[in-house]
Amino acid sequence: MAELSPAILTNDVSDFRKQYAELLPLSQYYGKLHVDFADGQFVRTQTVMPADVAFLQSNRIPAMAHLMVQDPVRYFEDCRRAGFAYVLFHFEAFLTPDEVSTALSRAEQLGLIAGLALGPDTPLTKIAKFIPQFKLIQIMSIQPGAQGREFILGTFDKVTELRSLSKSVIICVDGGIKVGIAGQLARTGADILVVGSAISRSEDEGMALEALKLDLETYAT
Repeated sequence: MAELSPAILTNDVSDFRKQYAELLPLSQYYGKLHVDFADGQFVRTQTVMPADVAFLQSNRIPAMAHLMVQDPVRYFEDCRRAGFAYVLFHFEAFLTPDEVSTALSRAEQLGLIAGLALGPDTPLTKIAKFIPQFKLIQIMSIQPGAQGREFILGTFDKVTELRSLSKSVIICVDGGIKVGIAGQLARTGADILVVGSAISRSEDEGMALEALKLDLETYAT
């Protein structure tokens, strides 16, 4: 069954600590923690960066660093020191295929699991040669850079297409996910669902996570 991954996106370390402290006791509802990092160049948003959250190294929950940045490799060592298990970097951040391959190799050298993120306007044909090389592909279901945007319906077809291309790749979907959408994504073949505002903007984060988990279980039966 697909698993949930709450997302933290903030430009304030104190706020990060607060969100992290609120999510930690709710870890029975999710398998991985997703942290968004943005440099203000690849996307307009600017956030805390991996070096700012070194305290995560004691985290018992696997954490994914989503690097919405122009030079992802620059942050890999900080991600490793901060305790991240995964680094997810955007295909659109590179000028050539060779740069993508170099980033993958560097992540593996550091013992990190690399994931290739794909913006909503980039077709899967652009990354076809890389799908067998990556353990995880992240499909963006909103324009990257902020939480609370509307889910792009074409994502369902994109997930279905990716699953038809690879039965083994871990498919992660990020953005605009809420009850109803979560279950449908799981049925189309998604493995990890990154959820931001549906949790962080709810009155009760535990109840929001429980509702999403129930949605996944309903579609799994």
